[in-house]
Amino acid sequence: MPRKLDARVLGLAAMAATGCIFSADYHGHYTCSDGVCPSGLVCSATRTCVAPGDAMLVDAPMLDAPPAALTCADPGPFPAAGGMTSGTTASRTSTIAATCSATIMNGPDAIYRVQLASAATITLTITGGYPVNAYVIAPCATLPATPVCIGNTFAAAGSPAVINAPAAGDYFVVVDGINAGLSGAYMLGVTVN
Repeated sequence: MPRKLDARVLGLAAMAATGCIFSADYHGHYTCSDGVCPSGLVCSATRTCVAPGDAMLVDAPMLDAPPAALTCADPGPFPAAGGMTSGTTASRTSTIAATCSATIMNGPDAIYRVQLASAATITLTITGGYPVNAYVIAPCATLPATPVCIGNTFAAAGSPAVINAPAAGDYFVVVDGINAGLSGAYMLGVTVN
């Protein structure tokens, strides 16, 4: 037991003889998740405090793209093979009033684009917390135009739609309510064969 005590005492004595060194250079070591840095430093894109001239040199930001507006001008993307997505038409407006099987759908809508390399069959499924449908148009035409759905058919809850896309190009899948007063959450499925 005395040897351990002696070793500790010797270690402390050695530290006292050489002195402790403390570095106060925090450059690049402060984080700024709240955007605030100590005086003389700025918050970089990587949320690290740096000298003002270094802010652009520290890990250039990888900006996320803003979410799609789900309009004809900025449709939500779908992979060429299709997929599933969910969303809501609440707080959206009606930008498309399409005619499908003599039914005009003019509720708030959300628009997605499928880019096809060749002719294909597109199968749509839709479910929602309100009466919501899904259909395909090409090109994407907004009000006051009244486009006709490709295949003159639409998907409704429990009733999928199969649409023959006749050629390569952009096809627009529209999630649409049956009237302007109905909106809510939906789940859209798109399969491309």
